[in-house]
Amino acid sequence: MARIKWARWGLGGAVAAAVAATAGLLLAPRPVPADVEPVRTGPIAESVSDQGYARVREAYVVAAPVSGRLERLPLKVGDRVSAGQTVVARIRPAAADLLDPRSRAQAQASVAAAQAAVGAAQAQRDRLAAEARRADVDLQRLRTLAQSGFAAKQALDSAEAEARSANAAVRAAAAELTVRRAELAAARAALMGPDADGANIVPVTAPASGYVTRLLQESERTVAMGTPLIEVGDQTGLEAAIEFLTQDAVRVREGMPAEIYDWGGEGTIPAIVRRVEPQGFTKISALGVEEQRVLVLLQFAGEPGKWTRLGPGYRVWGRVFLRREAKAVKAPLGALVRADGGWAVFRVEGGRARLTRVEAGAMTDREAEIRKGLAAGDRVVVFPSDKVRDGARIKVRKSAG
Repeated sequence: MARIKWARWGLGGAVAAAVAATAGLLLAPRPVPADVEPVRTGPIAESVSDQGYARVREAYVVAAPVSGRLERLPLKVGDRVSAGQTVVARIRPAAADLLDPRSRAQAQASVAAAQAAVGAAQAQRDRLAAEARRADVDLQRLRTLAQSGFAAKQALDSAEAEARSANAAVRAAAAELTVRRAELAAARAALMGPDADGANIVPVTAPASGYVTRLLQESERTVAMGTPLIEVGDQTGLEAAIEFLTQDAVRVREGMPAEIYDWGGEGTIPAIVRRVEPQGFTKISALGVEEQRVLVLLQFAGEPGKWTRLGPGYRVWGRVFLRREAKAVKAPLGALVRADGGWAVFRVEGGRARLTRVEAGAMTDREAEIRKGLAAGDRVVVFPSDKVRDGARIKVRKSAG
């Protein structure tokens, strides 16, 4: 009888233990499935990017040098022209013997003014040429110092941008001198008699090499002196005007490296920040929000043949590199969460998630620089759900690396 009693007690205890174990399993928190990726080291760049458009840096509007009858323009938009060689317009001026004394005096004064303008343009070209030579000498000096490690990369980039800008200014001054000389020839032609050689037609040549971007006058008509006729753009001087938010533009400096991407062609186009315009403007976003923006001009670098299919007015994206780090501790951007006004991650340790506060630096569209809080090799939860909490057990659903 006693054996039966003890057997019943043992069976009851076993059943109670089984029930307790089953209840513990049912009530215990289950591991949360999560994607886990490791923290790595590698290069990262802090940058700002936005949309903009391509434009011609140097656009030349050719105006009528004399009053007279304009022949129909022989060019179309997109035609190539050469500086001082391609005739873009022909004007038949009024005969000098038909001028009254007042008009003749005005024509003579125009010749004198054109001569003075030629002298001023030549002096301007000589001054800019001297500045360009100085900029080239400074660039060579900085390159030598940079090769020895005594000059910063940003200083070298600024010197290269300044040298390119100075040489472009010399080319623009030379084109301006060509225009002034053409105006002088036209002013002198206005004083010629009707039988003099060259008095019948005043040819107007292109002030710079490039292509026709706009026809401001196309059909034959009578025009007054100074009437805009045609616009010529130099595609080798193409640049991008990027509309940055003001809070991003204040961090950009001239000479910083940049690139053009998502422009429709293959790869990216290297560029350098040429200028940050000091005046902002208001723009309405697609959502109807007023935004304060600033134009940041990115001068294209590299081989011009790479962007031959890009033209003025084309939509592009521009990125300016503020800082580059060769060996940075990087975590997936999706691992960052907000905690107490700062950044934190869920670090996986011993199968559990541990909320770890970190100091983040540069961020890209995929990665974030971690300055403090993590080390290479640590594993973090990527895109944690609301079930992932500090101390929660983690079931690794995906582990990269």
